[in-house]
Amino acid sequence: MRLLLLAVGTFLIGTDVFVIAGMLPQIGDALKVSISAAGQLMTVFSVGYAVLGPLLAAPLSRRSPRVALAAALVAVALGNVVCAVADSLPTAMAGRLLVAAGASQFTPHACSLAAALAPKGRSGKSLALVTSGLVMGSVVGVPSGTWAADAFGWRLTLAVLAAATAAVAVPLTAGLRGVGSEPTAHRPQERFAVLRGPLVRMVLTVTIFAVIAEYAVLTYAATVFAEATAGEGSRLAVLLFAFGLGGLAGNALASVYMDRPAGRRLVLVSVVGMTVTFLAMPQMSRSFPGALVVMVLWGVTGWMYAAPQQHRLLRLAGPAGPLAVSLNSSVIYVGAALGGAVGGLFLGQVAPRWLPLIATVLCASAVVTELRLLRKDRPTEPATVPA
Repeated sequence: MRLLLLAVGTFLIGTDVFVIAGMLPQIGDALKVSISAAGQLMTVFSVGYAVLGPLLAAPLSRRSPRVALAAALVAVALGNVVCAVADSLPTAMAGRLLVAAGASQFTPHACSLAAALAPKGRSGKSLALVTSGLVMGSVVGVPSGTWAADAFGWRLTLAVLAAATAAVAVPLTAGLRGVGSEPTAHRPQERFAVLRGPLVRMVLTVTIFAVIAEYAVLTYAATVFAEATAGEGSRLAVLLFAFGLGGLAGNALASVYMDRPAGRRLVLVSVVGMTVTFLAMPQMSRSFPGALVVMVLWGVTGWMYAAPQQHRLLRLAGPAGPLAVSLNSSVIYVGAALGGAVGGLFLGQVAPRWLPLIATVLCASAVVTELRLLRKDRPTEPATVPA
């Protein structure tokens, strides 16, 4: 039941992260700003998440899990309320910054707790269950939230999302009563010692190469797949939905193998798979059936590394595990921003359908880094998270 509540929490967080994108025209009209100005709500969230994640992770790690997770969910709920009642863009930005503060803490602490609560040898499966909430948030929650905003208005949609988030905090807090906090590093130099670990740095390097590669293409998906979709939004929506379904399958595959010896190579399989997928994308994206196949494959391989990366960081960082996972989340948001910038830079230099070749090079860099990491990181026992 605890793991289910954690998964529901990450589902709501995953929905919250992306749902604003579908509301931007309505928000812009309501706040009397351009859609590009309203789009800064996403920028504020991303920057806030990246910066506040590691800054808040260390002090919250000294609190019990129920306090840390409840505080995170309450911050997300309050942020949505502030955004829902905002009558100006700065007020709405303040709300999104509060949401970012809560979201940046809930996911890392939920993942750390899921691994710690799992029976011996099953921490990876538990971690994948919680991570699946994020995938479901993007696959189901975002389209549903966008539809609700169109049908009932963006303010009411955010208010309902706030109420749902607060509602999950109540049973989760009750269910975690008696669960103690893990040993943590208290001094600042101990908190950030994880940054000096070469293996941890290599894990984060793999993440940033992979994320930059993905977002260099995903940000411009409408342009990259324009030939396959003939410019029709409905066809693009089908492709993105197929990507999400592939993500669910990739996360499920990770959950099956993560606690087995083969789980050690899941990240390598993922980044190699993405490299091959991006390499094939320019040709396969010329037709809609080909684009559909390549999006499913990308979803499978692209989501396969998320939970194993967190699992590995929790093992390598020990007591600083939540901070390491938080840093990984921050790297993801920095990588997403860099991916959009890299894709935009090359988009003016090459035909849109060849953009995935840039992602191929970046993914190949992730493969090289991962191979080096596997040579250096040779655990003598099956990977488990200290409980």
